[in-house]
Amino acid sequence: MKESVKEGQVSRPTIADVAKVANVSVSTVDRVLSGRHRVREATSQQVLRAAEAIGFYGTGMIRHRLGQDRPARSLGFLLQQPQRSFYKMLGQDLKEATDASTTIRGRAVVRFRDDLTPEVAAERLLQLGRECDAVAVVAADHPKVTQAIDTLHGKGVPVFALISDLPAANRAGYVGLDNWKVGGTAAWFISNMCRTPGKIGVYVGSHRFLSQDVSEMRFRSYFHEHAPEFQLLDSVATLEDPRYAYEITLELLRRTPDLVGIYVAGGGIIGVIRALREDPSALSRNLVVIGRELITETIAGLVDGVINVVLSHPRRLLADTLVEAMAQSTISNQGGSIVQRVIPFEIYTAENV
Repeated sequence: MKESVKEGQVSRPTIADVAKVANVSVSTVDRVLSGRHRVREATSQQVLRAAEAIGFYGTGMIRHRLGQDRPARSLGFLLQQPQRSFYKMLGQDLKEATDASTTIRGRAVVRFRDDLTPEVAAERLLQLGRECDAVAVVAADHPKVTQAIDTLHGKGVPVFALISDLPAANRAGYVGLDNWKVGGTAAWFISNMCRTPGKIGVYVGSHRFLSQDVSEMRFRSYFHEHAPEFQLLDSVATLEDPRYAYEITLELLRRTPDLVGIYVAGGGIIGVIRALREDPSALSRNLVVIGRELITETIAGLVDGVINVVLSHPRRLLADTLVEAMAQSTISNQGGSIVQRVIPFEIYTAENV
């Protein structure tokens, strides 16, 4: 403890003293005190322990900020295949966003599923709803999923559609992109970057994902309006499987000599990149390829010139926005209204990764 300039007096511990004992920056202590910005729960507790240890005058305020006025809530997240790096990273982002929430004292329950059938999605959704105060799910549209949402709604558990919206009337909301704009942006890039008109391949993960369906609709309507000289092939479902995407891309390259572009609106971009690397004709064709989500493989594809553009979710913004919407749904009456949180998407090329 520091001695005051005046003899016989001892100064109060300062924010700098708390920061030193807690082994964090002064700005971190200030954020904990002010509550203006999110700080990880573990870090906040570290600051509280340091403040208590040295008798910091603002200890009571820190305790107040750390949750005496925040209800404890469990938030559940049902994501797709854990082996897909996008979902693995998103799961971590959701945990961190829940920990850092200033609205609730949150506990994140993140679950993945390899089986993408609607029966499994509905079953896992109901299981998660029994454990949590609110849940979010990435799922394709199906009556069984709608039924599960209705069941949880009847039990007072809000269900949010994440990334791909769902038509269930009793869903609590949707958090994701404006997929109409995503599809139009992909079409703009291909129509302007292709050197000559030709055929364009279109991949979706499943036609039941509304996000991909809407994106494809706008992709096709853009070409109909602005670039009718291009021929869009029938869309192919990759089943969100990179191995299948690899096989259908090799076949597409083999049987379509006048192919000029590919739009991958859903999962499978890793398989597409692999096929393009292996086919010796792909580079000489100057194909324009648009994929989704910035991950290690798409970054490498951009840098190597195998693909041209990646349209991606801003994962941390997505996580923060979703957690806040879910937290609010557990502590306030939404009045039956469906929450819509549309976030901007990111555009990447070889020049900005």
